[in-house]
Amino acid sequence: MGTDPKLIELLENIALLLELSGENPYKAQAYARAARTLMGYEVDVHRAVAEGTIRQLPGIGASLEAAITEYVQTGRISLYERLRQEIPEGLLELTQLSEVGPKRARQLYEQLGIASVEELEEACRQHRIAALKGFGPKREETLLAAIQAWKQSRGRLHLHTALREAQSWRERLLALPGVTQVIPAGVLRRYAETIGELTLVVVSPHPERLLKGLAKEIPELRPVGQWRLVAQGEKRVPVYCEIAPVDHAGWVLFRHTGSEEFVAAVESELRERGFEPTPQFLARRGGDAVPLRTEEELFALLGLPVIPPEIREGARILANVRREGLPPLVSRADFRGMLHVHSTWSDGKASIQQMAVAAKELGYSYIAICDHSPSAYYAGGLSRERLLQQHAEIDRLNSQKLGIRILKGAEVDILPDGSLDYPEDVLWQLDVVVASVHSHFKQSRHEITARILRALEHPAVHILGHATGRLLLSRPPYEVDMEAVLKAAVRWGKVVELNAQPYRLDVSWEVLSRWRERGILIAVNPDAHSPSELEYTEFGIALARKALFPPKQVVNTLTVEEFQSFCQKVRECR
Repeated sequence: MGTDPKLIELLENIALLLELSGENPYKAQAYARAARTLMGYEVDVHRAVAEGTIRQLPGIGASLEAAITEYVQTGRISLYERLRQEIPEGLLELTQLSEVGPKRARQLYEQLGIASVEELEEACRQHRIAALKGFGPKREETLLAAIQAWKQSRGRLHLHTALREAQSWRERLLALPGVTQVIPAGVLRRYAETIGELTLVVVSPHPERLLKGLAKEIPELRPVGQWRLVAQGEKRVPVYCEIAPVDHAGWVLFRHTGSEEFVAAVESELRERGFEPTPQFLARRGGDAVPLRTEEELFALLGLPVIPPEIREGARILANVRREGLPPLVSRADFRGMLHVHSTWSDGKASIQQMAVAAKELGYSYIAICDHSPSAYYAGGLSRERLLQQHAEIDRLNSQKLGIRILKGAEVDILPDGSLDYPEDVLWQLDVVVASVHSHFKQSRHEITARILRALEHPAVHILGHATGRLLLSRPPYEVDMEAVLKAAVRWGKVVELNAQPYRLDVSWEVLSRWRERGILIAVNPDAHSPSELEYTEFGIALARKALFPPKQVVNTLTVEEFQSFCQKVRECR
């Protein structure tokens, strides 16, 4: 059992609130550092508190021990609640802007009385921000752009946050008498990249009685229809509870999983077969309701295999499955290699051995350690000398027969002119090279494209890392001629990464579908910085499946021998 993600979030928020309140900066840093420590060590805090060992962790003093113990015992931290009461809600929202951190937010509040994003936008348009020390006219322009981006992302959650929120609601609902199942549905079940609403199908043998009980047990839930309730969740995202009787749970789950177009196509087929779909159950025309406890029963009624939830995005998939059967989708069971993983040699939170053993426990047979190159100094990028030292450690670990092969890799910066951040002799010593853009995102479309093309043409490069540079809900992709990039990838036999970090998921499934049709090879990489982040691969797999990628177009499915042979062939393709 790893560290409770809610505790990590609480500690991070306390650090932010302390900065906003003008508290001693060392106190704020202590809470932020504690969050990183708990995440990096993946501590079971409940056990550590019970055994009295929490103080043995680096940076955990008496105050933090008290706060963590309070959380374990009560599920809350009173310091956080006090700070939330003292600091305006809008001031917290200001810190969500890409151009505003806690210090700038406090400066805006103290000098201009700005305590919300709306007030900041008005001040920018009135040119009152430019006069502040450290701002200026250009800063006003970038602030306005950041505000527009924030407005577009408001009320949406990253996929992993939405899954955590759904699980919290699920546990809360399952604790109620009369609830037999709670199943996340909607766009979350289809693994959308970001989530604007949560839908939970709540199954009960006594739905009428449950509806009355819910109003008492969870007062924030309010009815919005005969069998539907809603509450406001994290970041004001609505949480819908769809109440379903046991006999019709499969039908309700189906209707609240697929896209409108997909559900409408299925309902049209059912009508042609003499059935009458209703929101709550399926009936025979002019007859009784048809019990459908599971989705499997519904698809069997249609004479179809169960279509996986993540690909129920349009009517066309239904026709394709009817004509050709299910496509050969890549699955977690196909994966052999864990690529693009970081360690404490650069900005990771765990050693190479810890990352390798964790990958082995997840069923992987090889892992590629790809720490940063020197230009990523902010992430502890490795000099040539340190990289060679790392190689010696990898050789030592491989000699210990850990049950997993560790490959020598690097995430090498693509410099502004398209050259690579290691000299030739170093590049050729690496088993796998992931080349990524980490700076100068505002270069012109022509410059960024030429930069990436030059890197792809280098025979030592195997994988183009996070191809679009986007950060979901915070940074748009850089301007690049992706068509030219894909042509170069095909020409040189290179792989394009699908970065599975939930903050990135840097290629939409619609774009990925076009890549698949072009025959592009992809690598589904977690970009993991701790053992728990290795499981981010699951998000990338879901996205690859949405785009209908077969195993043969995903290089992680190769055995270690096949992958090393593939990498060698890439270097011979000049």
